[in-house]
Amino acid sequence: MYNQNIPEPPQVKPGNNLVWAILTTIMCCLPFGIVAIVYASKVDGLWAAGDYTGAYEAAGKAKNWSIIAAACGALAIIVYVILVCAGIATLGSQGY
Repeated sequence: MYNQNIPEPPQVKPGNNLVWAILTTIMCCLPFGIVAIVYASKVDGLWAAGDYTGAYEAAGKAKNWSIIAAACGALAIIVYVILVCAGIATLGSQGY
């Protein structure tokens, strides 16, 4: 007879979002990107260990931290452009 207590694994393994985590680490925000990489690297191990819920949670957290890192990078670029424009405007008003 079968042991009825063995849970069935979900049909689809979650994507680990490792590519997005690495890209946001390199191009956007290093601290938040590293957190995303840590969570992304946990997904496959948790799935292999049978912790399917943990794998889905780690994949979701990796995605969220990648989005946060990308948003911080975009915000930094916007602030930089504003500061450069303000500097150019200041130079233009001084007659240089």
